[in-house]
Amino acid sequence: MANPSECTIKVMCRFRPLNKSEVARGDSYIPKFQGEDCVLITGKPYYFDRVFQSNTTQEQFYNAVAQQIVKDVLDGYNGTIFAYGQTASGKTHTMEGVLHDTDMMGVIPRIVQDIFNYIYSMDENLEFHIKEPRRSTSQPRWNISETRDLPWSRPR
Repeated sequence: MANPSECTIKVMCRFRPLNKSEVARGDSYIPKFQGEDCVLITGKPYYFDRVFQSNTTQEQFYNAVAQQIVKDVLDGYNGTIFAYGQTASGKTHTMEGVLHDTDMMGVIPRIVQDIFNYIYSMDENLEFHIKEPRRSTSQPRWNISETRDLPWSRPR
């Protein structure tokens, strides 16, 4: 697990790249960035645990924000990644991305990829169950348990 001082709620701010229609219109960015934790909008500073500029790749964002959470979840700890923002602010770009493009896929497909890579690297005596939660969210719940070949052998 990560250092306990690292296990707190963190608020990240990501600026997505301009889309094709914004580029075609000649749009430009209003925010100015100061360091890795501050963005200036019309001169007013806004501070976050981390700010990601529009040139941040999907992989860089995943590695900085989600990868350790996934490792901790696979070690049995709870973890949540929550995307919030107004319409067209980049939530889908960040969380989904382009699903079958290894450079452009977002956080969710990278999480799934990491989980299955973990599963494939585990002992063949482990059994994995994916259960759909009974609440309003659509994200799966992952359970890991160990099974044995013989009914009388005890789990470790």
